[in-house]
Amino acid sequence: MSRSGSLRSILPLVSGVALVAAGVASNIVFDSPFRLVPALVFVTVGVAGVTSTAREYGVARLRRTAKRWWLLAVAAFLPHALVAAPESEAAAAVGDALAGPLAAVALEAVAGATVFCAASMSVLYGFAWYGIHPGRPTPEERVLTDGTDD
Repeated sequence: MSRSGSLRSILPLVSGVALVAAGVASNIVFDSPFRLVPALVFVTVGVAGVTSTAREYGVARLRRTAKRWWLLAVAAFLPHALVAAPESEAAAAVGDALAGPLAAVALEAVAGATVFCAASMSVLYGFAWYGIHPGRPTPEERVLTDGTDD
């Protein structure tokens, strides 16, 4: 794959994750009753961008992608957990190094964004495993074209 081809394939992923993180952060930062609408718009558009990168994936690749997203989500959640609720004094010391309003918002936004993206990839995998995949016949259409009613 050429350099420009790889950039075109990664740009929707990066921009989608950034939009989801912006949606999560905007819901945390702003103290307004109207913060939910822009946050939902950012998250929705971002998740759509992330899931559009998996449009051509098969079932096995979607499963691997969902697993990777969940591993990334756990890895992104660990620093947030250290800052938000340390269990021991050693964890509190590490959390204090990362403490601060900007760092806390950034860690929560990244953790939330990765969880949203992992969940969306898991839903895509579930649909593909069941047989619902963009551009392919639905399970009902496959049954009707098979002609076997066993």
